[in-house]
Amino acid sequence: MNIFSKITAKTMRANRVRTIVTIIGVILSTSMITAVATFGTSFQKFLVDFSISTNGNWHVAVTGTDSAQAKELAEHEDVAKAATLKTLGYAWFEPAALNSPSVPYLYVRALSKEALEMLPADMKEGRMPETADEIAVPALLLANEAEGNQTKIGDVLTLELGERSYQGVRLSQNNEYMDDEYEDDETFTPTNTRTFTVVGIYSTWPDVSFWAPGYDVLAGPTSDETTYQDIFLELKHPRNVYDFADENLEQEGTTVMYNSSLLRWLGIVDNSNLTIVLTGLLGILIAVIMAGSITLIYNAFSISLRERTVQFGLLSSIGATKKQLRRAMRYEAFFVSAVGIPLGLLAGVGGIGVTLHYIGKGLTNWIHGTKQGIPLYVPVWALALAAAIAFVTIMISVWIPSRRIRKITPMEAIRSSTDIRIRPNEVKTRKWVSAVFGLEGMMAQKNYKRDRRKYRATVISLTMSIGLFTAAGLFNMYLLKTGSFVLSPPETDLKYTIYADVDENEADVEDVINHTEGIHTVSKHYVKTVYFPVPKEWAQTGLLSVYSQEISPENDRYWIHGTMLILGDEDFRKFAREQKVNVSSYQNSGHIKVLYLNTAKNFNPETDRYEKQTIFPEEPDQLFDGGYLEYDDEGLAAVFNKTMEFELADAINQMPDSFEDYSDRIVMILPESMYQKFYDSFQTELLNAVYAIQCENSTETFRELEARMEEKQLSDCGYLQNVREEYETDRNTIIAMKVLTYGFVILISLIAVANVFHTISTNLMLRRKEFAMLRSMGMSPKGFQKMMNYECLIYGIRSLIYGFLFTGLISAALYRTLGAGADVEFLIPWGYLSVAAIGVFLVVFLTMLYTMGVIRKNNIVDELKMN
Repeated sequence: MNIFSKITAKTMRANRVRTIVTIIGVILSTSMITAVATFGTSFQKFLVDFSISTNGNWHVAVTGTDSAQAKELAEHEDVAKAATLKTLGYAWFEPAALNSPSVPYLYVRALSKEALEMLPADMKEGRMPETADEIAVPALLLANEAEGNQTKIGDVLTLELGERSYQGVRLSQNNEYMDDEYEDDETFTPTNTRTFTVVGIYSTWPDVSFWAPGYDVLAGPTSDETTYQDIFLELKHPRNVYDFADENLEQEGTTVMYNSSLLRWLGIVDNSNLTIVLTGLLGILIAVIMAGSITLIYNAFSISLRERTVQFGLLSSIGATKKQLRRAMRYEAFFVSAVGIPLGLLAGVGGIGVTLHYIGKGLTNWIHGTKQGIPLYVPVWALALAAAIAFVTIMISVWIPSRRIRKITPMEAIRSSTDIRIRPNEVKTRKWVSAVFGLEGMMAQKNYKRDRRKYRATVISLTMSIGLFTAAGLFNMYLLKTGSFVLSPPETDLKYTIYADVDENEADVEDVINHTEGIHTVSKHYVKTVYFPVPKEWAQTGLLSVYSQEISPENDRYWIHGTMLILGDEDFRKFAREQKVNVSSYQNSGHIKVLYLNTAKNFNPETDRYEKQTIFPEEPDQLFDGGYLEYDDEGLAAVFNKTMEFELADAINQMPDSFEDYSDRIVMILPESMYQKFYDSFQTELLNAVYAIQCENSTETFRELEARMEEKQLSDCGYLQNVREEYETDRNTIIAMKVLTYGFVILISLIAVANVFHTISTNLMLRRKEFAMLRSMGMSPKGFQKMMNYECLIYGIRSLIYGFLFTGLISAALYRTLGAGADVEFLIPWGYLSVAAIGVFLVVFLTMLYTMGVIRKNNIVDELKMN
């Protein structure tokens, strides 16, 4: 340790408060950066691991390829691992055909050893097959077999395997079963017979086709060659997955699949705007943390330089070079780094560990419906990155004030003449200052003008504190708003929906509900699907393009899939009045009139953003034909059957609170009296009845209703939903999100308070000689208080003006960043700004009170002698 290091160490020991506050600032900034990095890596690893455990560790797959291409892909230089599934064929399975006529086949594939490892199955019973004559069957198959005659482990099945075709074209799992509803029946051509032993029953498996005509049966590895194969690929460089697929997987008759969930959590998305949003948010977050840290640490070193200016002047006068003086400043930076950064790393990791312990289960339950928690994952690179960012922050903080050393001559340093500069006309004060605050206020104003650098540091410190606090609040507000996390308690606790034979089952359902204890109120509404034609140019815009179908290319009209909500008359009147709609026109209408939603949030593929869009490009001033579509043998819309005429009468821009779930579709609302008046126009077989139930205990009532519906054999015509329980689950997620965001607010606030306290208290301590001189001249404690109050006012007003402007810039940055992926509202955090305004004056006042209390205890003569 050289002489300059020893002098610096002695100076730091002599100014323990400043040194400790600086170290605390380093700890806070490092812990925040570490917390962000640790939470991000832990959360990402959980999502990646969960995706691998459920969907498998593969990036892209191609189905229906031939053995030659499968072999070529497996040996490709960019492929790390390949898993092959050989298609053995379909087998007609009579037990399944009797109970599930649309799924009469077993679809048998042989999994290679790599596939057994890469594609995990959730086994309900038994194990996965290990040889070519062993199979695992899905639990879904057993659910559709006759009770008492279900497939079980140990059964030996002899299956006649073959191919499906329709009019000479091969059919796959993507083609539904072509039965009597089609012009011709599909053809099944047997190719061979195999005998298998059932060794396992699985609940889920990554490549299950739920709407396919065959149950997925998995056989063990086989050496036999098959005509068709599916191959799942794990790439060496996953980020090139889309380019790899474009170059190597384009082949007629095959289907390319991506493991979208895994790719998304690996940060590989085929959506440039999502990348912009995520990168922008991370950049803003790190910038805000660094800005707060640099301000705090910069002020510490700037004040240190002011304190040591005379010391540096004396050292310089006896031969110390400016390089040696700057090295002395850097020694102080290295010392606080050596102490603060390791402690900050430990604090950040520990804080996130505790946070994940308490909120991890809530987050995972919301995301994946499983309360397994999020394990803490701390990669070395994340700690190294956090430490590097913190160290760079400290070095920037010390570099800025250390530049001043080069500009100060020894005589200027000894006299401390560079800090106080008086320019002509600058020390004049306004008359109202003297009138309101007297001589003391005038002196405070002159002090501010003659030593702007000192006061500027304080104002900048306060401004950054306001900006940091409101920035944390803005992150909270934008994340909750954009993520649609703002929830209000549901108006109903349970919902029961009748989706089949409404007329026949309505009375029975209402009887069960009316005889169930604990139910307070019940309201009912109907949901009806309707198709109606619109001009071709309408159907190619916005949300209408998502819900449109054409019957024939020659026709210039498209059919829109809409939803009619039929509310009780009182509910309809209440909502219509809220929307300032004339209700009487709906009571006396000679045709069906509806309110229609004309604003919805929809993904715009042209801009890769979620945007609020007007649904109908023009005001619909006509009667529309409503009805249903019939489909041909190829599953295409062929015939439109008209059942009604209706008018889109009044546009609304929001749905009733209880029907927000319908906001992403084409919705029309009408009263029940109109439905009854034109009853013949509504096909009841396409109608759903929904009962909204309020009860005392949603869990107990749900169980009782479920048992009664089962007893009355009503479970086949409807389903019961516990809305209250779903809300509680979402609310737990809200709490978890708020813990994270408010934790960020608290840490930022700590940095801000430490910053303000350190800057103001140190600046006041540097003025001890000035205060002692004023006291020696007879200034009373009341006069001191008046001078300090005026200084507090100067600090507060100026910092609030700059802080509000800074907040606007941060909000604009967040608005533009999130606006790249969603249609968001520009937010001003008035609540946070109000708290910041009160907090600024409170912290400044308390800091001054504390510091002046310390100064008053000092001896005037000793203070005047102080150099």
